[in-house]
Amino acid sequence: METWGTLLTDIRADLQDTSTKPRWSDDTLFVFTKDAVRDYSTWFPRRIDRLELVLTEGKYPLPLDYIEDIQVECPLDTFLERRLDRPGVKYRRSSLYYFVQGGSLYLSGAPLGEGPYLTYLASHPVPADVRDTTFTFTVPDSDIELVRLFVKAKVNGQMRQRQAALDRFKPVGERTDNPLEPEVDNLWDEYYAKVAQRIRGGVISLYRVGRLK
Repeated sequence: METWGTLLTDIRADLQDTSTKPRWSDDTLFVFTKDAVRDYSTWFPRRIDRLELVLTEGKYPLPLDYIEDIQVECPLDTFLERRLDRPGVKYRRSSLYYFVQGGSLYLSGAPLGEGPYLTYLASHPVPADVRDTTFTFTVPDSDIELVRLFVKAKVNGQMRQRQAALDRFKPVGERTDNPLEPEVDNLWDEYYAKVAQRIRGGVISLYRVGRLK
């Protein structure tokens, strides 16, 4: 797996920004990289199995990296049904089910043993600090290209904004002559095309949320 230090070096090589006085600061590339990993996570999240949740003030707070629940067991190997919290709808108290609301998971009654245990889709972690160069990403090495491409598109997009602010690009009526615009659009097109290729190639699996039988 790629470390933040190695990835930062590769990103600078992509941008041809490897001089002793780089154009783009580590802090800026750090922010763009976090954006890239979070976007990647919406397409290719991690799967976390059987995380035991802790009861806090009548509810079970969800983990910070939570994206979507796959299944809930309580106890293990007993799968609960997911119910929507619908006003006016009453459910049988004898049936234990769960629902998710406001960043927490709720059970309809007392747990029938240990648990609940949550299996869910999670976002990939990012370094807590730009100086944490030994941080190791969970994005597969085969997909690090997507992160680098996203960052490159963000950098070029920021360059386009700066160029557009110059006097010769200020609109008189409507101007579309910013030379960076086609390049930025092409980078985003390439990024989403590569995401689509990986989806079609079976890189991710789809899960049906709810009770598994």
